[in-house]
Amino acid sequence: MTIERSEMMNKTIFKYKNRNISVTLMRKYRKRDDESGPSFWRVTSNRKHKYYFSGFEFTESDWDIFVNRDIRKHKTVKQTLERYLTYTLKPAIDSLVENNDFSFDALDNLLIGTSNQNITLNDAFEFRILSLNNDYKIGNASIYVSTYNALMRFKHYKLIKRKEEKKSFIELCIEKKNINVGKDVLVVNEKIEIKEITPYFLNECEQFWVDTKISYATIGIYMRTLRAIINNREGEEPFLTGTQYPFGIKRGKYAIPEGGRRDIALSIEDIWKVENYETENPLLETARDIFVFMFYCNGLNYGDLCRLRYENIDGPTGEIIFQRKKTLRKGEKPTFIYAPLLPPMVEIINRQGNKEQDGYIFPFLNGLELNDKSESKIKNKIITTLDPINSSLKIIAKELELDPDLSTSYTRNSYISHLVSELLVNPIVVRKMVGHSTKKDVTAGYVNLTAKKRLEINSKLLNPEKQYAALNLARTK
Repeated sequence: MTIERSEMMNKTIFKYKNRNISVTLMRKYRKRDDESGPSFWRVTSNRKHKYYFSGFEFTESDWDIFVNRDIRKHKTVKQTLERYLTYTLKPAIDSLVENNDFSFDALDNLLIGTSNQNITLNDAFEFRILSLNNDYKIGNASIYVSTYNALMRFKHYKLIKRKEEKKSFIELCIEKKNINVGKDVLVVNEKIEIKEITPYFLNECEQFWVDTKISYATIGIYMRTLRAIINNREGEEPFLTGTQYPFGIKRGKYAIPEGGRRDIALSIEDIWKVENYETENPLLETARDIFVFMFYCNGLNYGDLCRLRYENIDGPTGEIIFQRKKTLRKGEKPTFIYAPLLPPMVEIINRQGNKEQDGYIFPFLNGLELNDKSESKIKNKIITTLDPINSSLKIIAKELELDPDLSTSYTRNSYISHLVSELLVNPIVVRKMVGHSTKKDVTAGYVNLTAKKRLEINSKLLNPEKQYAALNLARTK
């Protein structure tokens, strides 16, 4: 792939030279600063250039930081690129240069021939995680991160020689099992070659995870995630095929254990425990309030909460009216969600909301406008502000003896579960309340909820023993 020199950014990184062959990493120029541009390895020989896509894209501001600063956000990316330069690109160039046989065609043949040999399972996971994060598929990325960390712990365990040390490490894994964020997360770094993934390796890994008290449901998730890594290479052949492919139900293959769908819903009594949680720590207070608001607001997700504006509050009906970002599609009839503004929601807005009521309800996206140009910045802000909230929720869960994996994801499932299982609300009504599609259900067309009915349903979620303050949200319509 050849690209004109004028199209490339001047700032480069990872420079290397052998005789008259030089290498550097650079980013393709884009007219808009916030538009992501691909980065390429530029190989130069006798003033002629060839560019090889690195697999990573950057906005102009991110590229400037990537080149000039060392920050945690870019650590994994830099490690991946350094490994590729050190173990793939440099050896290929060096071998050709030393034999006086360098040409771009010869380099192409070497790179294609060595790509399968040099890539590790670590590389494959890191590329996939970065790709998911770039697409803002944060939930999927977190599953790959958890699986990757679990595999690293198993490989570390395999490398331990002494029996007592192995036992101590298992106990440490059990102790840290439910810590997924913050400085206390158990992180180990080991190298795993693709060829190591055999049925024997997987069976040993499963037993290690069982010994560290990981449920079979979670083991199933980890193994399916690993299988996806082995199978999917952006349209290329799987990493392992034929007799080397380790998964399957035939004799000699590894069968992934079946596990039920993990329940990530709290009972209404546990929701009330979170709501009643008292603290003087502002971070914990914010996490508590955001969690409770999301639950009472029809179980909306965190991204939609960040995007809420005061103009979404409809004075006459006393409801918050919004669209789920996830379901917005051009050319389709918009689907609106109507969430009654309950007393605890008003209290939370008064505590956590912006005092100036001409923009966002909550301050997480202050300074950013809701438009296509700023969408990447908005998504990045949502990601960075969600982490401390979920970390704080795990602290609250520990103190209240609730599910240690508590996160904002629980609000939607808890809302739906309670309406369907406890209040026995018609599933069609519930789907309309949370914005799920009802296109395939003919009966749904006859179900038209009024603001009064919606308020009646959601009011049943309120804690009957709690005295809510008589606070009014000052809003001029």
